[in-house]
Amino acid sequence: MMTKRLIIILTATLAINLTYAQSKTDSLQYKRLTKFPVFSTNYFNYSSSEFDINNQKGKIEMDEWTTMLQFAFPIKEKKWYLSNRVQYTYFTFEATTELTNFKASKDFHSIAYSIGIIKILPKRWKLVASFTPTLASDFEESLHSDDFIFQAAALAMKRSSQNFEYGFGVAYTTRFGNATLIPLVNLTYKVNNWETLVILPAYISQNYLFNKNTKLGGKLAVYGNLYNAVFSNTTSNIDLNRVSYSRITIGPDFQTKLFGDFHLNVGAGIAMRNILEFQDDDLNSELDFSTDNKFFFNIGIKLLK
Repeated sequence: MMTKRLIIILTATLAINLTYAQSKTDSLQYKRLTKFPVFSTNYFNYSSSEFDINNQKGKIEMDEWTTMLQFAFPIKEKKWYLSNRVQYTYFTFEATTELTNFKASKDFHSIAYSIGIIKILPKRWKLVASFTPTLASDFEESLHSDDFIFQAAALAMKRSSQNFEYGFGVAYTTRFGNATLIPLVNLTYKVNNWETLVILPAYISQNYLFNKNTKLGGKLAVYGNLYNAVFSNTTSNIDLNRVSYSRITIGPDFQTKLFGDFHLNVGAGIAMRNILEFQDDDLNSELDFSTDNKFFFNIGIKLLK
């Protein structure tokens, strides 16, 4: 079901947030495997693709912009750390039918704030936990409970050697009524010029490091969101209240230093399982704009510390 797929996508992305937060406090005995992204902004463009709804054929275009700011500071040095993360996502689509020449477009906004605790444990273990309320809406009406998503996640991380770190945990959400738990698995491996990062079920990347400033590799990432929305111009027999969007991207990824600690990130490839559904209050699908695989392009800037 779409609801179950979306739960997995929403909660899996929490694992990425947790991993970024804990990288600031890697083992006291080893050099950190990854740098800490203090700020990032990314633009995604998806190529036009065709859809067919009730014998109405058309094309749809989508764009996405995400900006993130985060920081971590010690509550008690070498024992407790507090992490904070704010992320804003702007998502827009435009659909046009061929026969009636009907055009529909809409803008959505998502603002997520994540607060986390990092506890340093003996034998190079650490616990990382976060709580993430998210506001996701088209902001065309006054805010109410349907505009908010509440999630939490926790990971236990072990720095087992100079080159390897692994972890496991769970993500939790009550967004769809019943409490749901999703298992999480994380590993980071870095040796010589190779870097591997895995955060299941959300993210896999393999990179070759040309030097400390430039790397090239491949990346698979899962992302999705659920937006509360107002559709005042639809026919009375269609109840549209939410928009669900998710996709899986896979392709090459390039990162290089621009100046100071700022890095340029460029990616491209194929977006698969592009799911764009219009749902009623019970999350039943009313309209489905899901499309076949499409090309995507991504460009962004990161501030790494």
